[in-house]
Amino acid sequence: MPEVLRATGPSRDRPILGGMALVSGALLAGVVPARAEAPPLPSEVGPGSLPMTRAAALAGEAALPATSPEVRLGGFGLPAGAPPPQPEPEPGRRWTVTPSIGVQLMGTDNVFQTVRNRQADLITTITPALLLGAETSRFQGVLNYAPNIQFYADTPGQNRMDQRFNGQGLATLVPGLLYLDVRGASAVQTIAGGIAPESTVVTSRQNKVQTTSFQISPYLMHRFGDLATVQAGYAFQYVDQRSSADASQISLTPGGLPTFTSQHFTAHEFYAVGRSGPDLGRLAFEGRLDSTSYIGTGVLDGAYRRNASVEGRYAIIRGVSALLEGGYEQQRYAGIPGIRIDGPIWSAGVRIDFSDESRIVAKYGRRDGFNSAFLQASLALGGRTRFSASYSERLTSSAGRAADLLSTTSLDELGNPIDLATGLPAVQPFASSFLGAQSSLMRIRAASASLSQSWPRDTIALTVTNEERTPVSVAPGTVGFDQDGTSGSISWAHSFSERTTAFAYAQYGQFSSGLLGKGDVVTGSVTLSHQLQPRLLGTMQIATSSRSDQRSTGRATQNLILVALRQSF
Repeated sequence: MPEVLRATGPSRDRPILGGMALVSGALLAGVVPARAEAPPLPSEVGPGSLPMTRAAALAGEAALPATSPEVRLGGFGLPAGAPPPQPEPEPGRRWTVTPSIGVQLMGTDNVFQTVRNRQADLITTITPALLLGAETSRFQGVLNYAPNIQFYADTPGQNRMDQRFNGQGLATLVPGLLYLDVRGASAVQTIAGGIAPESTVVTSRQNKVQTTSFQISPYLMHRFGDLATVQAGYAFQYVDQRSSADASQISLTPGGLPTFTSQHFTAHEFYAVGRSGPDLGRLAFEGRLDSTSYIGTGVLDGAYRRNASVEGRYAIIRGVSALLEGGYEQQRYAGIPGIRIDGPIWSAGVRIDFSDESRIVAKYGRRDGFNSAFLQASLALGGRTRFSASYSERLTSSAGRAADLLSTTSLDELGNPIDLATGLPAVQPFASSFLGAQSSLMRIRAASASLSQSWPRDTIALTVTNEERTPVSVAPGTVGFDQDGTSGSISWAHSFSERTTAFAYAQYGQFSSGLLGKGDVVTGSVTLSHQLQPRLLGTMQIATSSRSDQRSTGRATQNLILVALRQSF
């Protein structure tokens, strides 16, 4: 059996969906479905401007229109990570290329966020960036590449360059038949965790993990009139999670084993999806075949996932559909112990469509060798308010999750990730440092709920998230540990004018970890962004973050102030 550090706290077998389901039910009370039609299946046009990819088809759910907020809360890279607003492109212009460079000066009173021996430092960050956009009849895509190059005045051993990019593109090779989907992402997180997911906190380079993932997928799609649509293809995936040479030292357990080691894999996936069309009226079917083989290190060395399933949907009444799914799966994973799963997969549930932009899907069934619930809701509560909620359970690793995330997120026009189902901004797990990184195969329970409201000058968002990670198999030479984290945040953006915007953010979270014990983290920031010139953006930010855990003997508080300029060309 693997060596697993158990955190004290509630049983890991309890469901965490109940409270969220009650909230969702209360919000849904009294809402009347607005349309009557056959149960919708994935359309050929997915979120944003990109046509439906293989991921949307394999997920078995049509994506909602991706409507980005008028003012984004937070940003990619620096607080001034996005280039200043640009003039409208010339009519007929299909390609946009926006190079820019940002310079940021950050002062902090606790560069390593330690309880004792606090050390101040001045950090200079240079961020050259390239934003590419394409919208042609044969190719649609966006790429945001913004590496961070950091120089420390008093601790030059911390100098480093963090790679950060998001990109997706879809090429139509043969209209109506052959497509090529390309995706990639790269971001940085901490190993030990215990840091607010959206904070600007600074930490040691020995506590950093760089995750880079790529995916390329050619596929065929053919429509047989209104009878059916068939899609089949291949996907090549590559994921690399790499830390500094001595980074594992920061995650040593009392037994002397690290919780994380650098890992990588390549994967070969073959898939086929068949969906019925409107000819069947109230009834709809979708069949899926998928086989993925892994070549790499750790728990994914020689692993594979294979599954076949058929889902049926029947429109009971106006806007309400019953869901029933059945199939079979095979999964193999390396690690200690080795994991073998052979058995049926099934689910039953309901789907309610209130409008083109409001939907709730709830299921209960068996997948990945265990029974679990699934919830996905996105509701437009009036013209300015949107509520979304989700709950899911998966068997995966941190490296495998990075690859899966490429298939469950899209990008907005600035290259920021948005959720494929709701169109709302998404926090990538490999860019969040709330929970620690480890190399184990884990059962992950993730729940979230958010409420956002947009006005002409203001955008306010409330978000609550909970995630539990339970290791079931560990990579040789490492140790796994339970983790559980719940956090709540409020963010507010106010536009004083077309050139000046203020952002305020506050978050509180509690976590329980077999590595750090129980702890909490609180963070807050205020940011002012002003467009100095048509292509020059200035930013100032004041932020504070404080954390504690049972491994430490007090609270570690870090305050910082930064100024930044970004010039686009």
